[in-house]
Amino acid sequence: MRKIAVLMMMAVMAVAASAQNVDGGANDLMKKVSQQYQKYSSIQFHYTLKTTKDDKTLGVSQGDFCLKGSKYKTNFAGVQYFCDGVSIWSYDKSANEVSIYEYDPDDDQNLMNPQRILKDWSAQFRAKFIRDEFQNNVQYSIVDLTPKTAQSYYRIRVYIVKTSLKIAKIAVYEKDNTIYTYSIEQFKSDIPLDDKIFVFDKSKYPGVEVNDMR
Repeated sequence: MRKIAVLMMMAVMAVAASAQNVDGGANDLMKKVSQQYQKYSSIQFHYTLKTTKDDKTLGVSQGDFCLKGSKYKTNFAGVQYFCDGVSIWSYDKSANEVSIYEYDPDDDQNLMNPQRILKDWSAQFRAKFIRDEFQNNVQYSIVDLTPKTAQSYYRIRVYIVKTSLKIAKIAVYEKDNTIYTYSIEQFKSDIPLDDKIFVFDKSKYPGVEVNDMR
């Protein structure tokens, strides 16, 4: 489940990063979106995840995401992630247990590192403009992001609001026909975010078991 949350954030960061090797007009579009997202000092949004396979809905869940520089906070499937740019906390609510890891911006395995994703995205994916289409009276530009190396998924489809250049929806297509569709709602940018929210506060979780892996 952690991988799914990572893919969602990677897809959001993908458009913030200016992808290379694009065609069909995607290059200009990605540059415009990239320039806009790079200007944001902070990002906050709510998302709804719908999981489908072979046209059947397997589940629906919701989560929140905050980003400020190298700091981030998100929750997904009962697990909360905190990162203050120094340490990473992974809190499992059902077990009332938190694991702490050292934050390493140069660690290739640290997929939860937004800065690393931004830096390396263009080396990992190709982008292609698919089409413009209307949904619920909103016009979207659709871009497909294809991994250059073999992954469990073969495509990430990004829906960009044409008038505002905001990311509205992301669909991750797995090779087993599972599709994870993230609808991004309540998007806010350049809002004041207290650095304290990116740190796990043990006092707020009575009886929590701490596993310090640093």
